[in-house]
Amino acid sequence: MQIETTTTQRPEWAPAGSGIDQIENRSKLLKDDFLKLLVAQLQNQDPLSPASNQEVAAQLAQFSSLEQLQQINSTLQQNIDSNTQLVNYFNNSMATRFIGKEVRALGDRINLKEEGEPLIHFYQEKASAETVINIYNSADTLVRTLNLGSRPEGGLEVRWDGKDSQGNRLPAGIYRLEALATDYEGEEIQTMTFVIGLVSGVRYTGNTPRLLIGEQEVELEDVIELVEPQGSEDNSIE
Repeated sequence: MQIETTTTQRPEWAPAGSGIDQIENRSKLLKDDFLKLLVAQLQNQDPLSPASNQEVAAQLAQFSSLEQLQQINSTLQQNIDSNTQLVNYFNNSMATRFIGKEVRALGDRINLKEEGEPLIHFYQEKASAETVINIYNSADTLVRTLNLGSRPEGGLEVRWDGKDSQGNRLPAGIYRLEALATDYEGEEIQTMTFVIGLVSGVRYTGNTPRLLIGEQEVELEDVIELVEPQGSEDNSIE
């Protein structure tokens, strides 16, 4: 004999009208409710076929295990909620400390202003035979390809004149970058693009802080390092 914990079907030992068939979710019963049901079972059982001590003990053990699991689940959920709040508080507190600092962060966006030639920062894990930088507009249309030829391994940069492939100055806005490189055997080399700039503020999207570098947003988890402002080698594309 076993108390069903997942359906609302009345057990054979419970007579109609005992109330057991009206309980919709036994997994949420408190211990007092269970004991009341157990008493009702004993009061309404068939005298010719009473519940054995083993069956009653098994029911109590089953409910005790269920109650313990519910308590563990509740404790775990409380810990998760507390940890989430702690992480959010830590991230929000840390984000404001970056204001006024120059950072290097993973990112594939570049801000083209009305005037000027922005620097594109990228990394390749080894020397290449051919490296190209593809630039896409907000509609994700390729507007310029910078052919850089062979480049050494490590962190590199190149200056973009802000023009498309026809030599026309492109409108100001945010553009997407793609760095591609191959070695002398024609094998692809791992590359990544990143942003270097002064953090001017923090913008919150939900509970997620984003660092503002000019018009660009950078997630805190994408920050690689704080960097000291310094002059850069001019690798401009003619």
